[in-house]
Amino acid sequence: MTARISPQPFDRFLESVASTRYEDFRRLPGSGVESSAAFEEMQAYVLELYRGVKAVESSVETDGQVIDHIVADTHPAARRWGGLAVAPADGPPQVPEPDEPTPPDPRSQETVRPGPQNPAPARTSPADTTPLYRTTLSGLCRFPNLAAFSAKEKPFGLAAPAAESPVALLPNKRYATGELDIDCLGGSSRVNVWSPFAAPSFQSTFSQQWYLAGHDGTLLQTVECGWHVDIARYHDARPHLFVFANRDNYEDGDRVYNLDDGVFRPVTNPYVNPGSPLFVSQSGGSQVEHRMGFFLTDNAWWFYFDDHPIGCFPVSWFNNGPLTTKATRARFGGEVGSAVSTWPPMGSGQHATAGFGQAAYQRTATVFPVGGGAVYPNLAQAGSVTGTCYSLQITNNSVSYDWGTYLFFGGPGGNC
Repeated sequence: MTARISPQPFDRFLESVASTRYEDFRRLPGSGVESSAAFEEMQAYVLELYRGVKAVESSVETDGQVIDHIVADTHPAARRWGGLAVAPADGPPQVPEPDEPTPPDPRSQETVRPGPQNPAPARTSPADTTPLYRTTLSGLCRFPNLAAFSAKEKPFGLAAPAAESPVALLPNKRYATGELDIDCLGGSSRVNVWSPFAAPSFQSTFSQQWYLAGHDGTLLQTVECGWHVDIARYHDARPHLFVFANRDNYEDGDRVYNLDDGVFRPVTNPYVNPGSPLFVSQSGGSQVEHRMGFFLTDNAWWFYFDDHPIGCFPVSWFNNGPLTTKATRARFGGEVGSAVSTWPPMGSGQHATAGFGQAAYQRTATVFPVGGGAVYPNLAQAGSVTGTCYSLQITNNSVSYDWGTYLFFGGPGGNC
């Protein structure tokens, strides 16, 4: 029998954060912290994040991440917002079924929805507690500074502030996406999960959705979700569920991943925590997919995963910006980033033409118009699909209700 790994007790963990010095970390393998000042900023961030937090017990998940089961009203988000979130009475709207039902698409029989690898309810939390992934100094110190920990560049093709050249934003990102300009309250899709290779510290790869406002150059704001491989963040090469929000042109201090800074307000004991690893599809075999997306309701951008309300970004965080009332563009597809001369695989690493069972996809792409209801959109190609690295195929409003509007996308990366 394999013995369970016991994490460092929560109180000891906080004591170690307070007593650790820059010299203890800067020479450790994998450490990328750039200076003593950057380290001290990270240290202060962790101590402030856990100010007043009370943990009842802690455990180590199969991916090595530590989960602390904390008293719910001491959660960083509860401290920020005056309590954890209460799910809306009604979930997102659904696309109406056709008057004459169509047979299920045969491909749907090969899809599975196994849940995340480490769903929170798999281990019963003590009464009045909720699970929270532990943010550690060793994790932060894989990045040069605190700003880099939350960095995510402006998507291709969007206007930049006048003082910034759009051309400067292009070299480190590639996309294979479809989009629609529409006033909407969010949307969703069934996102197919793969585990493409990405080089530690230098590359990242995503399958995601974006809901944007202010993309005409006034004040770009977004909410985003999907899965990504980011070895620096998670210290493994698995795909992890993520949520992300940006309220001011992706600037430092105005962008957050997952539960960082207590901005994302989760429900108590959510079905899954943002940051959880996900099971992956098998080439030529079962295709893992999850329906996910955002719905603007009850003064918040609510994130749903497999029809479960997970939590929200309150609209007040957007400082009366354009995303406070609606999004004006929806985008679906793949993204990769690289700090070196070669590009990582996108999706499964196969081109769109490889099709079902080989290439990555998103199906039943849906938007929620501000007038109500839900529709399958007519997406147009957007992004920077060029050369031999990546490709994209969009099918709008297919005859199969259970596929609707869908995209195949991806590719092997390389030099392009």
